[in-house]
Amino acid sequence: NMIDPSAIVPGDYRMAMLMLDDGRILNGIIREETPQRIQLQTATELVSVTHDRIEERRGSDVSMMPEGILDALQPMERRDLIAYLQANGPAVTDGDQAASEKGTSPPADPWHLLHPVWLKPPTGDAAKDPTADTIYSESITLLQHTVDGPLVGRTAYPIASIESVVSANRTADWTQVEGLKVNLQTGTIEIPVASGAPYISVDQLYPPVDSPNSYRHRVGHPEQALLYGPGRWFHDHQIEVTYRVDRQLARLENADAAQAALQQLPRTLALLRAGQPLVIGCSGDSIAAGGDASQLAGAEPMQPPFPTLVAQQLREVYPGSIELKNRAVGGWSIQNGLDDLDAMLAEKPDLIIVAYGMNDVGRRDPQWFADRNRDFVQRVRAADANIELLFVSSMLGNKVWIHTPREMFSLYRDQLAQLTGPGIALADVSAVWQQQLQNKGDLDLTGNGLNHPNDYGHRLYAQTILGLLVE
Repeated sequence: NMIDPSAIVPGDYRMAMLMLDDGRILNGIIREETPQRIQLQTATELVSVTHDRIEERRGSDVSMMPEGILDALQPMERRDLIAYLQANGPAVTDGDQAASEKGTSPPADPWHLLHPVWLKPPTGDAAKDPTADTIYSESITLLQHTVDGPLVGRTAYPIASIESVVSANRTADWTQVEGLKVNLQTGTIEIPVASGAPYISVDQLYPPVDSPNSYRHRVGHPEQALLYGPGRWFHDHQIEVTYRVDRQLARLENADAAQAALQQLPRTLALLRAGQPLVIGCSGDSIAAGGDASQLAGAEPMQPPFPTLVAQQLREVYPGSIELKNRAVGGWSIQNGLDDLDAMLAEKPDLIIVAYGMNDVGRRDPQWFADRNRDFVQRVRAADANIELLFVSSMLGNKVWIHTPREMFSLYRDQLAQLTGPGIALADVSAVWQQQLQNKGDLDLTGNGLNHPNDYGHRLYAQTILGLLVE
């Protein structure tokens, strides 16, 4: 029921959230439950969990289908959607016909993934383009520190000029709001509470245990919970700012990652340049599976997760076909990736993106992580020496959540870096996150408050990977 998804939700389709003893969070539909275990159907996989691993369990009468799917559509667009669902092929709209007649095509970089300001400075004619210094739709979670006080947030870099200030879900615009204050040097933005902009008050950050939007445990205060909002909750509480960076104040020190990739991923780049077909496999956890990208939450702007963003952008840049085989599953660690490796190899990938770490750092055992990633490499090499590997280090989890110890992320990343060489590269998302957090907070980049990226975070992942694959 697209009009009212939660009007009637049969028992077999009710969502359940399982919080495990190692900090993992699984969301899905319970397919089978015995005295020993639960089988949970997530968005991508059927997962079996024993009861002794479940720390907390929550149910919901809310449908997996998001509310308001049709709200953003015009009457004609709703008609076209229904026609598409009822037909054997896509409905042709008036806009499609006009575009066809004009010979227009989609923009080459619709999500602004190429040449990010933080990755490398523009050169040549690109350096003369005023948009070359622009950061698009950087997310901010506005905080209110005092009752009736202003809503305050910060950009990652000093600001030369503000282009827009909008809600992350694209429902409101505060670019010209009265009372907007911007400190260009520090990147601090203040918006009056009367503006109606979304915000979180500081007294909401650590809600009572077992209350709505809460999740255990806070570092140093294990009896306290942290603010937790999966799906579109944080998305609806964030704004996005597009601005030009003041490069002189930012003091960016960037490297051209693509040059290193020429030595590490020669076959992949050769296939891309030659317009040959390329099959990309993706083995990873819930971040790679898409949580909490707005597309999976059913919220505007319907941005897909980072593996899809990478594949889409490569199709725009290179002439050959790009096929993505994403086998990432929520709750997985590198050990699960090893268990699934035969199935991954059966997909016949040319390049495998390996993106684990978030569900592994809670072990506080970098050597365990290194050994299993090394096993992954050896098994791939034994199966097909032509397959290249692109490891992706994890974003940083919430620094006050006990299951994502901040000091572990760089240690786990360093283990991946030791694996690089011919046929093996590293997309260092951990370093990108550290750079962003020099001036921002964890909640600015989060999709759920704990361990998932928001849309901006998924774009950071995609930009880091594409920096290795697009010259």
